[in-house]
Amino acid sequence: MLRIASCLLLTLCVAAVRADEPVPIDQEPMHRLKFQNAHVRFFDVALPPGYRSLTHIHQFDGVFVNIEPSPTEAEDWGKPAVARSPRKPGETYFIGYAAKPKVHRISNVGTGVYHVTDTEILAGCDSAAAADDAPAGPVIVENKRVRVTRIELQPGATATLGGPCGMLVAVTGGTLQARSPGSTERIEFLPAGFQWREGSQPVVVENAGDEPFHAIDIVVR
Repeated sequence: MLRIASCLLLTLCVAAVRADEPVPIDQEPMHRLKFQNAHVRFFDVALPPGYRSLTHIHQFDGVFVNIEPSPTEAEDWGKPAVARSPRKPGETYFIGYAAKPKVHRISNVGTGVYHVTDTEILAGCDSAAAADDAPAGPVIVENKRVRVTRIELQPGATATLGGPCGMLVAVTGGTLQARSPGSTERIEFLPAGFQWREGSQPVVVENAGDEPFHAIDIVVR
């Protein structure tokens, strides 16, 4: 009986170790892959209160846009968890995981949803010239991989989004009218909604809603 119990305990321990082994980011249940092409992968990450993610691997450069705040704990592989204060909606940052991959897990220790998007940069677009055009809003990140700007439009206001290989990420919900040569499109956004643009012609976007619209525009270089 003792031997059977010991074998069972060993089996449970091995299973626990395997359960904690790092997984690719797209195998972490709450890192939901919403879009992918040759240049980017777009993940919508919404951790409910009390959720502790699987240990997962980041290996591509990424632009992170915070949508809903909640305090979290970040636990790098082999290190103790570190408390993180809630990030403000719209807070945006670039992390160069291609040069320095990270293995970690995130726990939502607050009472609200921790909601962030991750636009992974898989390959460049050779759009450096387009990214040198006048930005549509304040520049948040500028490096050899991306140019990231903040777009804030009052009702009826417009902005011109330049360059191919652009990802517009909505911080708030809203309605945009998007105009490019020969095309007009009305786009309804929820928070964390997104729109990829491929064409080389600039796109003029107008806030066609009744409330201010806040978004982050990511041009891949």
